[in-house]
Amino acid sequence: MGFVNIQTISYLSPRCCTKEVILRIQNVKKLGINGDDGDYECSELCSTLVHLQQLETLSLKSFSNWTVPNANDFPASLKKLKLEETNLRWSYLDIIAKLPNLEVLKLMSRACRGKEWDPIVRGFNQLKLLIIENNYLDYWKATNDNFPVLEHLIISDCFFLKEIPIEFAEIHSLQLIELRGCLPELGESAARIQKENKDLGNEPVDVRISDTYALCKYTFIKVNWEVKVLLLSRPRLPCRCDWHLEHITGGQLLLVVGTKLEHVIIQLAHEIAEKHVEQ
Repeated sequence: MGFVNIQTISYLSPRCCTKEVILRIQNVKKLGINGDDGDYECSELCSTLVHLQQLETLSLKSFSNWTVPNANDFPASLKKLKLEETNLRWSYLDIIAKLPNLEVLKLMSRACRGKEWDPIVRGFNQLKLLIIENNYLDYWKATNDNFPVLEHLIISDCFFLKEIPIEFAEIHSLQLIELRGCLPELGESAARIQKENKDLGNEPVDVRISDTYALCKYTFIKVNWEVKVLLLSRPRLPCRCDWHLEHITGGQLLLVVGTKLEHVIIQLAHEIAEKHVEQ
């Protein structure tokens, strides 16, 4: 059976991404690869994808221990890249930044791990849309040289990011900053960029903000392999009746609106117990 005319594959297991299979679908333009339970290590994945010279859209989901060896391992034709649950170090985006025709980058839930993103200079030269959603990013450093033609920036559910680099005001092509479910400080940062952009005489930047959240501080006590959570303070801003755990810092739990607290605490208890056993 021939697959030469197939242009879209929405779901493909990484175990099927052998050179033999890839060479049979060389005309595919849109490809989704799902690592299922996240246990698959795809160290050789990129070395096979390079043979897809017509590929324009790539979606990767649920991988563990994945590294990006070289930008040349991706097809040069790639225009849209979506990463979800790939747990890449932010530093590996320096390699993705070198993709010559990349116009859209979507960093969805747990696409990257770590708290800091400090891109290299003069990266993402063709990127027009950047989406960062539900990633544990605290600090972001960049210059206008990192995203010289960016048009749209969308940040969603990044509960700990407080500032967008002010250098974004110098990106002449920037049209929209959209924030969903983020801290009020991030909205204030976007407003500063909007004002600075106007002062520089650039085209006005549209800033849209929705579902602003405030953090609640909790502390936890481990007693006989159980976790007890004590409320230390409540947010001043209105919030819903359920909560969502994000990460632990200095003996405190930082929780924000999202999912049921009961489920979160159970999951946390399991994680602490597992770490205790490993030690």
